[in-house]
Amino acid sequence: MLPPRPRVALVGSRAATRAHLAAIPTLVELVAARGLCVVSGGARGVDAAAHRAALQLGVPQLVVLPTGADRIYPPEHEELFERIARAPYSGVLFGAARNSTPSRGLFASRNRIVIEAADAIVVVQAARRSGSAGTGSLALRRGARVAAFTSSAGGEALVGAGALSLGDPGVAGWVPRAEVFLDALIGVERETIPLRWPTHLRWLADALAQAPPEGSSVDAFADALETLCALTEASTLGLVVEVTPGRYRLAQ
Repeated sequence: MLPPRPRVALVGSRAATRAHLAAIPTLVELVAARGLCVVSGGARGVDAAAHRAALQLGVPQLVVLPTGADRIYPPEHEELFERIARAPYSGVLFGAARNSTPSRGLFASRNRIVIEAADAIVVVQAARRSGSAGTGSLALRRGARVAAFTSSAGGEALVGAGALSLGDPGVAGWVPRAEVFLDALIGVERETIPLRWPTHLRWLADALAQAPPEGSSVDAFADALETLCALTEASTLGLVVEVTPGRYRLAQ
């Protein structure tokens, strides 16, 4: 499934430096703190680091692949993509028909989909002539919000073309700039995450539907342990809220 908007695309070089890769978990933490979602292209390097950080932090995300559903690319990321597909409010989007062979044209098409799926783009690292630099350049031409680290030739070129400069990822000063960039997305119209109750938890939904405004206590259920386990899972999925310690109701 598509994660709700606003979404931030994190893209960059397949052969990323340690400094750029080290900045990605912090960048995804900033995204998570604002309730935003992540989009990337599933490639080696920056893309994969962004996807893994989003999984680690429980941030909804979308992977856009340049191939059809019958071919995972790159193949070594198959397990990563399976984990993303199973994560709440996340998904894998195949950008081509079945029997498609990875090619420059399909990579370019994938990058266009990434732009369309996102409300802003951060180029973490890019060579001057690269798919990542091209993604940032196309996003600027389409009027999208774009930010880039200036510690790569492609990033410097994008900043010269109008992208927000995040500076050097090896210097702590980039964080406030990223915060300002991401704060601008808080005003973007948000999509509501649909609340979907798994079949094995619907008994809990039925019970909590009868709960008073102050919520139901775990002790009110016949099997407190089973109920607590179910409430923990439902809370992780955003289906219930704890009104006061030990008392729960349905999420609005």
